[in-house]
Amino acid sequence: MTRTMRITADASKVSMAASIRATAKAAPLLCLTVRALGELADELGGYSTAAAFLLEIAESNNRPIAVNIETGPDTSSTAFLAPRTWTEERLAGWTAGRHQELEDEFGRITRVSTMPGEPG
Repeated sequence: MTRTMRITADASKVSMAASIRATAKAAPLLCLTVRALGELADELGGYSTAAAFLLEIAESNNRPIAVNIETGPDTSSTAFLAPRTWTEERLAGWTAGRHQELEDEFGRITRVSTMPGEPG
């Protein structure tokens, strides 16, 4: 049985960065929505700064952070930002270990690839 916790934060009242940092420490798998990523980017001054922040969080917790992006009415894509010390194989194994969790949350997984555009 997969247990999921959803955290909703009002970016006008709380720091998205502080919320994400605290959640990442407690969550075995942190997956942001594209909206949360946008709010983080707004708070930190851009997507590059937000990506650097997320990488720092991934590295300090030694586990990837996911971002799920809707690609259609019933489809989405999830990308993982792993610590720089992780190999592609380690990320693939870690992700495979959470396959059911991800399917429970986002629906059937139809393709897995390690690089954007790479056949899965």
